[in-house]
Amino acid sequence: MYPARRIRPPRGGGSVSTMLPRVFATLLLLAVAATAAAVTVVTPARTAEVFSRADLVDLLELLRLAGAEVEFAAAAGSYTARGGGREVQFTPGGSLAVVDGRLQPLPGPIRLLEGRAVGNQAVAAALLAPLGWEIAGSVPTGLSLTPAGNAAVVALSVVLEDGATVVVASGPAMLPRPRPVPSGLMLVYQGAIRLAAPVTPQGGLQDASVDGNALTLTVAPGWEVTASYPLEEPQRFVVRLGSSVPAGAAAMPRVGPLVVIDPGHGGEDRGAVGAGGVLEKTVTLAVARLVADRLRAVGLEVRLTREGDETVPLRERTALANRLRADAFLSIHANASPARGARGAETYYMSADASDPQAAAAAERENAPADNGTLGLILWDLAHVANLNASAQLAREIQDRLNVVHGIANRGVKQAPFVVLTGATMPAALVEIGFLSHPEEGQLVSQPDTQARIADALAAAVVAFLRGASAASAGAQP
Repeated sequence: MYPARRIRPPRGGGSVSTMLPRVFATLLLLAVAATAAAVTVVTPARTAEVFSRADLVDLLELLRLAGAEVEFAAAAGSYTARGGGREVQFTPGGSLAVVDGRLQPLPGPIRLLEGRAVGNQAVAAALLAPLGWEIAGSVPTGLSLTPAGNAAVVALSVVLEDGATVVVASGPAMLPRPRPVPSGLMLVYQGAIRLAAPVTPQGGLQDASVDGNALTLTVAPGWEVTASYPLEEPQRFVVRLGSSVPAGAAAMPRVGPLVVIDPGHGGEDRGAVGAGGVLEKTVTLAVARLVADRLRAVGLEVRLTREGDETVPLRERTALANRLRADAFLSIHANASPARGARGAETYYMSADASDPQAAAAAERENAPADNGTLGLILWDLAHVANLNASAQLAREIQDRLNVVHGIANRGVKQAPFVVLTGATMPAALVEIGFLSHPEEGQLVSQPDTQARIADALAAAVVAFLRGASAASAGAQP
């Protein structure tokens, strides 16, 4: 208690009305100074007073109360907390942590205050979660630390790219199964989960919430899920978000079915090289343009993933088709094989597993331009199962007609994990129009008359497929 003091007006005069604000300010400063700079923290083992200021709390003391061993590396100015076989590293002044060797954003900064590493409660929760602890309560009234139980911890990181938002979920040993929902995408895990830290809305991600074993990613207005896929080493699940309204869409309203044609390769990626220096990227663009002309002639809308000799990342090709809500996606390529006698066309649709060693080799070659992480794609669950059946039908329509063009026995419709088909939300197929490695066929597919015949076959296949799909849809209606 502070002793009573007589307040005198300043020399030269002064009224009570001018003195009252000064009195209240003095009393406020005294009250703040008298406030206890600690928060009570209750753990299963003991209760302790931990340094705090406003909404900030001593992070190191919380970690030690949770049983973690905390070390300081003077050279790097960073701390390492270990517990339960897990390791968390962080540096005051930053908003990042390294959890078991993987970079993870924090919901706020870690600060130095009076020689202590402090952060708000959300930051504390993010550091404690990988070590198997949960924090509850509030800094002003009191906190509690409890073991997290059996729920697996899911860490979300958000990366903003030009025109896209990438959400990466990591942590659980088992990968989730994606399920489209009206608000965005639900990731369903095999067991109970919890978020390592609250999620801040960024880019196309509006919210992330957990209910039991399901993590729901809510997409912001004007955005949509364009692809979802797993990656390995380390294991994580990726969800890509893009604008739901493509540039120029308002000026170009849809009047009929839309087909996206993908000329394989382009730019620095030449693709296969045939006899006489024939380049796959040149052949595919020429054929794609011819197919587009034929489809437009019968009233279909067509977009190419590349209009010239430019580089387009594999995952952006299907993402374009998704954003445009295309009715079909066709990726055009030319084949190559160590067997010089191999010739004819091959048509593929997406599968996690290759149908045969030759299909696996074809997918490996066509996936080569992708980065090492993207090559870890093994699942395709975003599209409805019906699209797999429709994709198979589209592939059969193409293969049957190209067999006639080449005049050979059927090489068959095959399945393989092509990156360019991953995440397509419409019927999609990849066609190898012929073998550039074959001495004769390689020359033929580079000639305008052969390319015209191939384009006729591809366009006829797409039209037949769309008509069949339209008829099936009409027959299904009551």
